[in-house]
Amino acid sequence: MKRIFYISPAANLGGAERCLLETLKCLDREKFDSTVLLLEDGPLRAAIKPHATNVIFLPLPQILSRAGDHDGGLVGKIRMLFCLFFFVRKLRKVLVSLQPDILHANGIKAQLLCSLSKPRGTRLVWHIHDYTSLRGISSNLLVKQAHKCDLAICNSKSVEADFNEVCPTVLTSIVYNAFHVGEIVPEPPRHLARISLVGTYAKWKGHQLFLEAISSMQDVFRKRGLLFQIIGGPVYLTSGSQVSQDELETISNKVGIDDLVEFHDFATDLDVVYAKVDILVNASIQPEPFGRTLIEAMAYGKVVIAPDTGGPLEIIEDGVTGFHFQSGNAESLAQTILRAIDHPDIEDMIKASHRNVREHFSHEALRKRMSEVYGQLTSG
Repeated sequence: MKRIFYISPAANLGGAERCLLETLKCLDREKFDSTVLLLEDGPLRAAIKPHATNVIFLPLPQILSRAGDHDGGLVGKIRMLFCLFFFVRKLRKVLVSLQPDILHANGIKAQLLCSLSKPRGTRLVWHIHDYTSLRGISSNLLVKQAHKCDLAICNSKSVEADFNEVCPTVLTSIVYNAFHVGEIVPEPPRHLARISLVGTYAKWKGHQLFLEAISSMQDVFRKRGLLFQIIGGPVYLTSGSQVSQDELETISNKVGIDDLVEFHDFATDLDVVYAKVDILVNASIQPEPFGRTLIEAMAYGKVVIAPDTGGPLEIIEDGVTGFHFQSGNAESLAQTILRAIDHPDIEDMIKASHRNVREHFSHEALRKRMSEVYGQLTSG
């Protein structure tokens, strides 16, 4: 049995963390033993416990966890380097004691830490969830550690192409995110009246674009009896990376659509989340690396709308399994919402999108791909 050691710097339930959770659920336990090390505490810790052989908590010092907030300064940089040195030494001791066959780094901080601390003979996997070229200094640091990486798993062709531009020497493999469809049977929609954006409050997720689209056709939307929902909340620690609900509510009030828009906290029970949704909108203003909420919504039989860039192009076929709008264009998004509501074959579309998830983004597909990837790394 091969030993897989996963490291996650975050313990919230953002996209990368939920991908890790699904990977653990799908792991072939007859072939692989899993240990997960979390660098912060949070809801992920309880969620993964039933699916991992062992869960370790090794808190990352705040100066490292919020490295992106530091404006530099010689003293601050020296403190950070000292802190990094001692933490890497501590992490390496843990790894040497456990001697994993594969070290699976989930997220860019984990990738850098694992590159600095991996024991000899352990194969290192970087799981790439985002566009590496957009990560500034972090991408430069990754390039310097690229020779230590045995394989980079990318969650879409779009992410893989971007990563290859930054780290052309690293072997890559595409493994799409997955969702457990299980016994979900989509019900035909009675009325497409609840249009929802589900996700974290990261600025690039397009909440303001969503509100702008609603505002641009608010009279039409009122006459149609539509309700718009923003479901989610802040997740990450890095300052300046998120909008707040107060900011979004202020915008909503200012443009006179507060009667059309509701805000809801994200729930860990996806049955509860998607029971509120008829149409799921991904409004990201940067290319979406994958688009996890899209496959969740498609599995639940919801109509999906997403930009015509990035990962969604690999998930949605426009007019067949969902709809695309022109990225960053609020008017295009508003028109696409109406297009979805008035589509004559919406039941056929929902069936096709649900079938697409079962065939390409299911637990079964993920289990097969991860067994192939890990098997190739540990063979011989």
